[in-house]
Amino acid sequence: MSATPGERPVPHLSEDELLAWRGLLELEARVLGVLDAELREDHDLSVAEFDTLYQLWLQPGGRCRMKDLADKLLVTRGGLTKLITRLRSRGLVARVSQPGQQAVDAQLTEAGEELLAKAMDTHFDGVRRLVTSRLSPAELRTLRTITQRLREPGTPTG
Repeated sequence: MSATPGERPVPHLSEDELLAWRGLLELEARVLGVLDAELREDHDLSVAEFDTLYQLWLQPGGRCRMKDLADKLLVTRGGLTKLITRLRSRGLVARVSQPGQQAVDAQLTEAGEELLAKAMDTHFDGVRRLVTSRLSPAELRTLRTITQRLREPGTPTG
């Protein structure tokens, strides 16, 4: 089936499958692009840097093992090291070693928490404007159910 007139058919997916998948990709790219631009303009933070600060803020004491933080951010350890290095150079995050342990933690600094508090207003206002305000309460619950199901390992329905 072809998604739009003039396109070659994609035999691997039905039209609904293709358009649902394409819709997810296009929505993510559009929304993240806008959120990234707003965060950069207002706070000199990328979405990835914001998410790093936010994930630390969620943790007790604003602190998390680097390995665990990489998993939460869905990035490689190398990618996280680059993010932490940038944030550390701005005084927003500190690297903390535990005596007698190889593990290194990242910790949100006071400056990082102050910047994050301002950036959260920008970020979540954008999320509301671009996504959540455009859906009814029932649609939000449905979207929540769908995203929870897609995050879980398991067998397809149908």
